[in-house]
Amino acid sequence: MSFDQLMPIFLSSKVSTTPAKLPFRFTGGFGMSSRDQGVLMVGQGFYAMFAQAILFPLLARRFGCLKVFRTAVMLWPVLYLLVPYTVLLPPQYRVLGMCFCLLWRTTAQALTFPPNNIMLANSAPSMLVLGAINGVAGSTASLCRAFGPSITGFIYSKGLSIGVSGLGWWVTGFVCIMGAVESVLMEEVKINSSDAAMEDEEEEAAAGNHSMIDALSIDAAIVAATRLEDRSREDLSKILIRLDNQDRFPA
Repeated sequence: MSFDQLMPIFLSSKVSTTPAKLPFRFTGGFGMSSRDQGVLMVGQGFYAMFAQAILFPLLARRFGCLKVFRTAVMLWPVLYLLVPYTVLLPPQYRVLGMCFCLLWRTTAQALTFPPNNIMLANSAPSMLVLGAINGVAGSTASLCRAFGPSITGFIYSKGLSIGVSGLGWWVTGFVCIMGAVESVLMEEVKINSSDAAMEDEEEEAAAGNHSMIDALSIDAAIVAATRLEDRSREDLSKILIRLDNQDRFPA
């Protein structure tokens, strides 16, 4: 999210003529026009389709979702560290270096989001709560989309004001490091689809049995109350008849 927000700004920024003071104090971008950026985005989109439709299934089948996810997440911090330094490459290699970074980013994204969704679904204790889990995950992602680009954009502008154009990239890379550490602690949950379906059927059947029992209990209570009411009426009638007979035929 932050990458997609920072990259167009970085590409469209003017090429700096100020000498760089390594390792951190340098500014400038590629001075790229909107047309050239569009060409890069189109190529990135075609490669993204290939990576997500072909590359990810092959790697996931070979190594498993967790290993693929963990490797891709660990590549993100390195990418955020290196992207700002592409402006320091010789002019004839700058575009090539940027294309390499975009290729890296697209590959990492294609190997991060699909396994994340798959492992999230597999971690659900039951299919009955999967909707709630996906809802919370989607809401959290939307919250990050709302605040992430705003925060990184603010940090990037502050970095430019002090002559450090890579500040926004490096702060985001630090956040990625925390995500990479967290991925080491993750465990993959493998669920047999037939077992999961059987468990869901049993839970649904149990829920249906409970509702049936409740309905039968209510019906039985209604019948019992009706019988009790009839008996009460009969007893009341007998008492009234007895009192009437006593009045008519006093002893």
